[in-house]
Amino acid sequence: MASSASADSGRRKPRLAASLQISPGPIPWRPLSSLGQQPWEPVPGPGVKEDDGGGGQPQAPAAGDGGPGQEAGAGVGQPGHGSLGGQLGTSPRVSVSPAGPAGDFPKAARQLNLQLKNPPPGKAMTLLMEYAASLGVSLIFREDHRAGPGIPFSVSIELDGVVCAAGTANSKLEAKQQAAVSALRYIRTQLEGQEPPKTPGRPPLIPLSVESIVTHEQRCAAVVSAGFDRLVDESSPYWACKETVAAVILEREVPGARGHAKEIYELVALGTGSGCCAGWLEFSGRQLHDCHGLVVARRALLRFLFRQLLLATQGGPRGKERSVLAPQPGPGPPFALKPGIFLHLYVSNTPKGAAHDIYVPSSSEGSFLHSPPFRLQAHIRGELKPVCYVAPALRDTHVGCLSASDKLARWAVLGLGGALLAHFLPPLYATSLVLADPCHDPPTLSRVIHARPSLDGAEGPCLPPPYVRTTLHLFAGPPVVPSDPTPSTCHGLSINWSLGDPDIEVVDVATGRVKADGTLGPPSRLCKAAFLRAFRQAARALDKPRLLALRTYEAAKAGIYQEARQQLSVLLDQQGLGAWPSKPLVGKFRN
Repeated sequence: MASSASADSGRRKPRLAASLQISPGPIPWRPLSSLGQQPWEPVPGPGVKEDDGGGGQPQAPAAGDGGPGQEAGAGVGQPGHGSLGGQLGTSPRVSVSPAGPAGDFPKAARQLNLQLKNPPPGKAMTLLMEYAASLGVSLIFREDHRAGPGIPFSVSIELDGVVCAAGTANSKLEAKQQAAVSALRYIRTQLEGQEPPKTPGRPPLIPLSVESIVTHEQRCAAVVSAGFDRLVDESSPYWACKETVAAVILEREVPGARGHAKEIYELVALGTGSGCCAGWLEFSGRQLHDCHGLVVARRALLRFLFRQLLLATQGGPRGKERSVLAPQPGPGPPFALKPGIFLHLYVSNTPKGAAHDIYVPSSSEGSFLHSPPFRLQAHIRGELKPVCYVAPALRDTHVGCLSASDKLARWAVLGLGGALLAHFLPPLYATSLVLADPCHDPPTLSRVIHARPSLDGAEGPCLPPPYVRTTLHLFAGPPVVPSDPTPSTCHGLSINWSLGDPDIEVVDVATGRVKADGTLGPPSRLCKAAFLRAFRQAARALDKPRLLALRTYEAAKAGIYQEARQQLSVLLDQQGLGAWPSKPLVGKFRN
């Protein structure tokens, strides 16, 4: 049983979280600023379908709720799923509350000003259509042709997959009106928390809530937007950093009411920025090199995970319960993610590098990898260029960072955890990537992440276990930036935060250190030296003298992760994509 939990939480055999298994249909949307912070409401339109083919089977959307997360990580809504396996799913924006539990259905109803109690039949259809259009709920009228001569017309309504009690009358219009009254009555029972009446011959009705109509990508966007807004006030000079925000969202599956699975989404790591330090290398480990939002968010995730290790080992019974990590028996890493926990990435802008504004025909699968745009690219001295064009003297003296596209490809194979955490945790793979930039090519993005390098038919040994290439499910998500952004005042700045931090940290990209007026700021909490200190704290908490004996950052990185990374670099070089740059001198420092 323990080995099964380990395989699941380690994501060695990745599966879709329950939140990615439902797919509501797309509908037209428009922004509406009157319903709160970054809300969205659908365009009222012809969202009602008629089905004359008899009653359909009710669907069972999974219910979710917001859950008791930290303030900046409130859960929002129950997601649906677009397309899988590297094809981007697209779904409309949705009106969601930016804070608190997702299942705040009565509040949503009050905002819509619905008069659900004892509606007159003549107005029932209008109220129901208004409800369906405003919240994006699918609404289908189904006529039952099996009605007998004594009851000429029988019509039932399927409301977001839930078949409500039928309406019967001598005319089709009256039958529809009666069915609309029944549907509104059912909605009212849900708002008041009553048990809905059971309809003979039909399965029990499924609770209807906002969670059942909010898609996965909308939920991720809402959580990121709400979290950023709590951390950075709109009047702050750093508000414009939201334009480059990236984040890691933790999804936790929990049992819900009536046996339905629920999911809590929580923001655990956030980063902003669009540049890299372009200066000389320093060898103290106190300089933050890459300040692109996605890379910063991933480093903030590492900080969060080190904190979770200490919580699980030093927090007593309460800490073990609250931590997302659980002890793992056996000879492998001592901890793993608890079962039913998944990681999702949210990115505002197309990752720099091979995925950025490149359109390559998909017909030549065997040859596209050898085209120059798909080679590894590095930021160095303010320019992005293929690594094969970077002179060794420049690479050894100046800060150089591989593009975010290349790092995504690496994370799909090696996981998000990195070399230091690999001593304590198995590979941690992200389940999905939500990209909010409409100006990208989905097939190219998928190939950039999942096909570099090719692992099929590679010469010699491939990757040491437990490392495998995983599929990162891609979604086109709604942006969280304001519709009327102000001129950016955050050029050259990067923000980071992880769950448990009291406040954001602002880094000056030019120096790779915390922003300070007129002086060189202190080291960032995300720098290499800070992670070496966190590594030693975790090793001390777990009583690992062998790890404490590793004196330098480079020595602490040694292990199975580094072997897998080196083999990945060999494969990249063999396939003409360029060798992963190595800077051993940067890791020779001690705390």
